Amino acid sequence: MDDVLDRIRFRIDTFPHGVYQPVPYLPLRSATRGEGSESRWEAMLPIVREQAVESAVDIGACEGYFSIMLGETGVSTIALEGDPGASRTAMLAVRRSGLQNVGVLALALTPQNVVAVPGSDCTVCLSVWHHFVRHNGLERATEMLETIWSGTRKVLFFDTGENEMTPEYRLPEMTPDPASWLLTYLATTMTGSRVEHLGTHAAFDPSGRQCERNLFAVIRL
Repeated sequence: MDDVLDRIRFRIDTFPHGVYQPVPYLPLRSATRGEGSESRWEAMLPIVREQAVESAVDIGACEGYFSIMLGETGVSTIALEGDPGASRTAMLAVRRSGLQNVGVLALALTPQNVVAVPGSDCTVCLSVWHHFVRHNGLERATEMLETIWSGTRKVLFFDTGENEMTPEYRLPEMTPDPASWLLTYLATTMTGSRVEHLGTHAAFDPSGRQCERNLFAVIRL
């Protein structure tokens, strides 16, 4: 009976757009950002291993793909997700995975509650910073990122919407190009770090058109 109810809830939570990430334990396998998620993980995994990461927080975890990938490598991980449908889907995926080292925290981050993000060796902060800016403005979003970095002991993985985002996201103009602007921004915001560019990866803009975004690893010195 529980399995039947889980499947019904999953269908409701993912209708009509399906899932965003290629989580292997969900009833629906095709994902709108499957290729981009997998290529990001391939770029991140060597650094996770080099930094001997033992714990992680996945901010804006969506359906939990990166959290589960981390968990399968032996990294104890909290998947932090504020959207109710996505957090329920992540809980379903984690439960079906059988992993005992991954949990889901249903929390929408704000400037007031960001201090509650658990400290960890590794923070995953993918496709979420532009939402911080949209809802709180650039200054408060930067303060939120500084707080998240203060609890990150080894490495923070970062990407965001860039010049493809629409005006309501209130992003700054990233000149001379997004990669250069973001590298400088991350190095300035996250003191005591070195920033590595991990290539560009498939994404899509607010209208659903394909684009690419820069991925970074911010490594604590």
